[in-house]
Amino acid sequence: MMIHNSDCNYFVLATRGLEELVQAEVRAALPQARVYETAYRRVLLHGPDSAAATLTGLRTADDAFVLLADWRGIESSKAGLDQLAELTSEVAFDAAVALCARLRPLAQPLGFAVSASFVGQRRYTSPQLKLALADAVTWRQPWEYLEHEAPDGLSLRLFIEHERALLGLRLAAQPLHRRPYWQANVPGALRPPLAAALLRLAGCTPGSFCVDPFCGAGTIVIEAALHGTQALGGDNDPQVLQAARANLAASGAYAELRQWDAARLPLADASVDCIASNMPFGRQVLPGSDLAQLYHVSLAEMARVLLPGGQAALLSTQTELLLAAVAAQPTLHLLEQREISLHGQTPRVVVVRKA
Repeated sequence: MMIHNSDCNYFVLATRGLEELVQAEVRAALPQARVYETAYRRVLLHGPDSAAATLTGLRTADDAFVLLADWRGIESSKAGLDQLAELTSEVAFDAAVALCARLRPLAQPLGFAVSASFVGQRRYTSPQLKLALADAVTWRQPWEYLEHEAPDGLSLRLFIEHERALLGLRLAAQPLHRRPYWQANVPGALRPPLAAALLRLAGCTPGSFCVDPFCGAGTIVIEAALHGTQALGGDNDPQVLQAARANLAASGAYAELRQWDAARLPLADASVDCIASNMPFGRQVLPGSDLAQLYHVSLAEMARVLLPGGQAALLSTQTELLLAAVAAQPTLHLLEQREISLHGQTPRVVVVRKA
C-alpha cells in the first residue's frame, strides 16, 4: 500500500462498542476525508496528509496512526512470525516518518518501539511478535529498537484480527487516550476517550450545563469543560475529589467540583441539560453497599434535575439494576444500550431522555 505526501491512509483505534462514535467524530472533523471502513476497534480513512494534525486532536479515539500496510492471509501458526517479519521488511517508511516529523520533533538517530495485539488464536505471543517486527525493521533501517516508547521516537502498532493485519505508525508522541492532564488516578477511573464518548451520547454541546453526579477523578467533568460546556461534578469521597481537583488544575479548564451525596443533589428541579456518569460498580463500591438502592435514589435525582428533553448517558456493569432504576422513573425513557469493553469487563452505556 503506497503512501504519498499529499494522500494518506490512516488507522484510528477505538474502544470496542464506540467505533461508530469515533467514525462520527472523524467525519465531523475531516469532511474532506473518506472513511472507507469501520469495524472491530478501528476506523480506516483516506485523506490528505494535512488530516494528520486533526486526527491527533480526536477526543473519542484511543489512538491514531498513518497506515503503513494492510495485509491479508496472515497465518496463525508460528510460520506467521516469519511471514509478518518478511512483510515488514518490505515496508516503505520514509513518507510516514516525514509526516510524523512535521507534527512533532523526532530524535536523531531515530529510535522506535513496537506494540502488537491480536484477535483470534495464535501459536505465538505478543512479545515474540514485537521482536520479530523489530528485527525486520532494524535489518533495513538504521534505527535503534526501544523496549519502551519514547516521546521523540517512533511507535509502530500491529493490529491483527484473524487473518488480517494492519501496521501503523503513531502520529502523536503518545497514545491519544493518555491526556496530559491525567495526573492522579483512582480505582475505576475512566479513560478520557470513553468520558468524551459518554458526553456525546448524553447530547452534551458547547454552552450546555452538564453534570456528573459520581465524578471520581474528574475525567468526564474535565472533558466536558474542554468541550466548552458549563461542567459540574461531585463525589462523596474527599480523597477522590482531591484527585479530581489535581487533574482539573492540570487541564487548564474551568469546572466546578463539589462534595455531595448523589441521592440529594444540591441542584434545582429541571436545571440541567445533560448528565454523563460512570455509575459506581466493582472497585468503586464499598463492601456492604446497597447498590440497587443507590441506583434507585440517584436515578430519581437525575430525573428531577434534568430539563425536559435532557439526556443522561450512564455506564455500569450492573445493567439490570440500572435499567430497573430507570424503569422506576416515569419521566425517563430508554433510548439505547451499548456494550463496550473496559478492563476485561463488558459494561454497558445506558442512554435515557427525560420526557
